[in-house]
Amino acid sequence: MYYVIQVQSGKEDKVIEEIKSHKDHDPSFDIFTPYRIERRKYKNDFKDVKVKCFPGYIFAETNDVKQLITELYWAPDYARLLGKEKLNDNYLPLSEEESRVIDILYNAENDRTTPIMDIEVLEGDRIRVVSGPLMGQESVVKKVDLHKRRIKITTTLAGRGVEAYVAINIVTKTNI
Repeated sequence: MYYVIQVQSGKEDKVIEEIKSHKDHDPSFDIFTPYRIERRKYKNDFKDVKVKCFPGYIFAETNDVKQLITELYWAPDYARLLGKEKLNDNYLPLSEEESRVIDILYNAENDRTTPIMDIEVLEGDRIRVVSGPLMGQESVVKKVDLHKRRIKITTTLAGRGVEAYVAINIVTKTNI
């Protein structure tokens, strides 16, 4: 089960390092911030850059929420676990659909980083994902920005609507 933790923007990696280095850290759960690879232009040359997908948020995959709360207590900076029920002290994990999106886009095999996906632009501004985690799932794509070479995906995380961007590489542009 995934839980979302809100931290101060820009200090995601510091909070993760502090939690993992604490003496009571349970190595059975994974705590991470998802990244995407983005191709940016510097001085007439394109370079691949790692960019945080959700600035100000980190994710934890665990079945023991009480241990997670204990470890967040020892975090030196502001860290707040999202998804608290209003009437009691229970925290709700992400739903199955939200967890599926995290598993598809930011799986542990790729170091929680979404690679650049190859797409084909078809007639009528339709796209077809040729390679990458969204291959065959074009229906989740909400917007294609060919100039910035990225696609926008809208999903919910912890009950809130969020936008995630994924970098693309245009393989072919077909006019039929």
